[in-house]
Amino acid sequence: MSVPVTTPVASGNWLAHLSTTVTRPGRFEIGLLLTLLLLAFYPPRSIYISLPLSIIAIAGIIVPALRHARLPWLAAGVLVAAACLTNWQSTDNHKYLLAYWCLAIFCCFNTSDPERSLARIGRWLIALVFAIAVLQKTLSPDYLTGGFFYYELLFDDRFGNLARYVGGINAFIVELNESARQALVNYDSTLTAVKLSSTDNLLYLAAFITWWNYLIQFAIAVTWLAPASHALARARHPLLLVFLFSTYLFAPVIGFGWVLAIMGIASLDPHAIRTQALYLLAFVLLQVYKLPMIELISGS
Repeated sequence: MSVPVTTPVASGNWLAHLSTTVTRPGRFEIGLLLTLLLLAFYPPRSIYISLPLSIIAIAGIIVPALRHARLPWLAAGVLVAAACLTNWQSTDNHKYLLAYWCLAIFCCFNTSDPERSLARIGRWLIALVFAIAVLQKTLSPDYLTGGFFYYELLFDDRFGNLARYVGGINAFIVELNESARQALVNYDSTLTAVKLSSTDNLLYLAAFITWWNYLIQFAIAVTWLAPASHALARARHPLLLVFLFSTYLFAPVIGFGWVLAIMGIASLDPHAIRTQALYLLAFVLLQVYKLPMIELISGS
């Protein structure tokens, strides 16, 4: 009886071993599967959109022939786009990006080399997303001043734990600020401005988040816009991975992070096994980030 021989994996090569085991299907197949998971886990809120999307996603995961067919991707793209257009006032930006991505997959199946076409589209979508984001932040009257994140830290529930444990905002300050805001926006209010309560730590935190977010997005835009032959292009994936691992730890907009990770995988060199494994790790960790990380770290 023959006994299978297992070659020991050197400690420095564990990531490469893991990636060759987990990511054997390749960047294109993984991109399709992860996109279907995204459609299943984070569809638009409308039941008339989310139900057919879930059916398409589950069918595509189970039946390989369906995820390699054009019409399901066209249907998915049209459904997501319809949800964006009917609720355009409140639709998150990444839902539009998801619609573009699904339609891009449909278009790629109409080319002679879908994998290469999707890699090219993934690269340009990432480049344009970050370039437009940087332009919008640069032109915004309140972003570079720190005002945007100052307000978000005070009123956006997604930043509540960060404002509490790092910014030093307690329940009394939260209540004061909410009362002030309601007094300002109340339908019969004659006020034009109100004073908000804060702390020095929150001001420093808002400034740090503002400039970290701006500078890393600027760097990502530059490297992804640079030609593949340019030295700057080598930093594309490391910078995007740093963005994914850091940003969504404190701002868990998981759908946005997932679609960026998917496009990053799709645009990889086919032989970049370790980088592919890091994207998969980011994909999983973004889901873990939904846990109250700051509370767990602080022991509260």
